[in-house]
Amino acid sequence: MSQSISLGMYSLNTGLEAAWRGLFLEARKLRPDLDIPTRVINSVDMVDVINSSTRLSHICGLPLVSQFQGRLMPLCAPHFDVEGIDGPEYFSYFMVRKERHIQSIDQSKGCVVAINSIDSNSGMGVFRHELKKNYGIDQLEFFFQDIIYSGAHTESVQYLLESKADIAAIDAVTYNYLQDINPELALELRIVGHSVKMTSPPLVTNMGNPICDPASFTQILNNGLIALDDDVRQRLNIVKFVEVRTEDYLPMLAL
Repeated sequence: MSQSISLGMYSLNTGLEAAWRGLFLEARKLRPDLDIPTRVINSVDMVDVINSSTRLSHICGLPLVSQFQGRLMPLCAPHFDVEGIDGPEYFSYFMVRKERHIQSIDQSKGCVVAINSIDSNSGMGVFRHELKKNYGIDQLEFFFQDIIYSGAHTESVQYLLESKADIAAIDAVTYNYLQDINPELALELRIVGHSVKMTSPPLVTNMGNPICDPASFTQILNNGLIALDDDVRQRLNIVKFVEVRTEDYLPMLAL
């Protein structure tokens, strides 16, 4: 089976997917000895992520520490050029439809919440954190009338737009990408809160087939980022990549 890269966290359309592919191709040119795969799978399916032929993946930090310690090694994480982000970190917006009268999570009690995935920090864990902090509970079903699992942040946004859900936690990086794709989203949705910040989703390598050490790969990606055309680099909206460790993601287990 050919070697591959599993890419799906932020490849939301063909333009973004092409930009990420371009970054890895530039990295391959800079270090041909590493044999960085040219085959890219647009997927965050864990079957693809943990496959031994997958040499590089971009995944949520929560499953890294909750399921795959010892199997996947984090290499680096992006520092996105998004307001409120000061390094390799991210957070979520708590969002509702603009015409709803909900002004905070407090006012969403008894409403329908859209969750992208049960093992997502940015869509699920941050809600648990807010409920524990403010109410001393960590079960969403004790607060919301119903929980809808959408499968992706993009789908959670669509559930809000279609009034299938009343509130959702949307990764701020994803939402900024979506706004670039469709600026009218800001006319239909409203932010009612910001979650706690955590380390941004890491690029990981399979420890049974590692691509290289974290420091080297971080430098390679940063050099690749510099080598990209300006429009491709602007589309990715990444300031730089920063080396990360498994320990950086352990706080997610406490959310």
